[in-house]
Order: sequence, then structure tokens, then C-alpha cells
Amino acid sequence: MSHGNNDAVNPLNNVPLNLSQSPNSNQTTLLSTKREVSTIPRALSADDANDTMDQRSSSNWVYPSPQQFFNALTRKGYRMPEDQMGTMVQLHNFLNEEAWREVLEWETRWNPNSTSPPHLAQINGKPRELTYKAKGLQWANWAMPSRFPARRPFDRHDWIVRRETGELVRYVIDYYADEPDEEGNPAFILDVRPASDSLSSIQLKCRTAIGGVWGSFFGSESTSKDVST
Repeated sequence: MSHGNNDAVNPLNNVPLNLSQSPNSNQTTLLSTKREVSTIPRALSADDANDTMDQRSSSNWVYPSPQQFFNALTRKGYRMPEDQMGTMVQLHNFLNEEAWREVLEWETRWNPNSTSPPHLAQINGKPRELTYKAKGLQWANWAMPSRFPARRPFDRHDWIVRRETGELVRYVIDYYADEPDEEGNPAFILDVRPASDSLSSIQLKCRTAIGGVWGSFFGSESTSKDVST
């Protein structure tokens, strides 16, 4: 989708195409242009005519550099401290890696015998759109504040994951800020789960929920992860 050369956007992640590595005109600090390669396999576009069952992308998703991150925020009208860009990019990358680990755990539950890992096909950031679960938790806090904490996600992502069968599965990720850990480091809660828009996802969530009830007697792990940097 494009509205002119300067507004051309990559539909796979909603990031401007050819995002500049050059300093912004109002920038006073020189920022790094180094980009890190993620551990997340990148799927070929679903619209690519050459995308076949046997053909997978050989590359992983690549994170933006601090300079690109700053330029992207500037384009959206945000004014962020330049000297914090490096830390913000590290946090951005860390949370994405943790979210992907959660996706892999879900996918392992779905097909523990899979011989090929899933690939991430598309990323959609929806920070202003609360999920039904997030809305429900806010309502629960209003109704029972002593039991449910007042917590609102600071970001939301919808990820489209491609399985080895070619099936596309949407995952929903709510990002919450948590209390700092014992050393004062920032902590976060990631609520990662398949969206309830396909039969396989509903089956997977039901299977996990049943396992959670059983596991509550034996100390199984929650699907919402608390992570700290």
C-alpha cells in the first residue's frame, strides 16, 4: 500500500519501505546504523507466486537499527530522547524474541512431532486496539479490584505464523509492564496465545486450558510469561 514514494509501507510489518539510515534533520546525536538479525525465521510472502510447500525463506527477520527506529518514531510524530534509542531497540528486540519463544511453545503443543519450525509471515502492531481478553481483564478489575490488578497493555501485536503444512495461524500478543525485579530492572508480562479465528486454534487453546487445569495440581507453567531485562 502506498501513498507516494515517501509513504510506501511494507505490508508484512507496516514499516516504511527503505526506512532511512540517515540522521534526521532535527537530530543532534549520532545513532548507530547497525541492525541485528533475529532468531525468527521469515516466511515468504503469501502473495509470492514462488511460495511453495518446499520453499522457505532462508533468512530471518532483521530488526531496525537505532537510527531507523528513531526515524520511524519521528515519522509517526513521536519525540523520543535520542540517547535512549539504543536501549529502546534492545528492549524491542528482547520482547520480540520472548514472544517468539512463546509462539514456539504453543506450536510444539499443536504438533510435537513437527520436523520444520514455523515461520513468521506478517506482523501487525495494534497498540490502540484492545483485545477482548484485555478488555475483560479491565472489566474484572473494575468489578473485583482486590483480585484483578489494574493493568492495561502498552502494546498489542498480531502475528501471522506459517506452519510447515502451509497453514496460516494468527497469534495475539498483549504486552504489559510489570513491577521491576529485585535488582530494579524493568519487567514485562507477555500474554501470547492463538487467536480464536480458526478451528485449529480453538482446539489448541482448549487442549492447553484442559492441560492447565490438570497441571494446576502438579505445578504446570502459565501461558502468560513474566520476563525482565
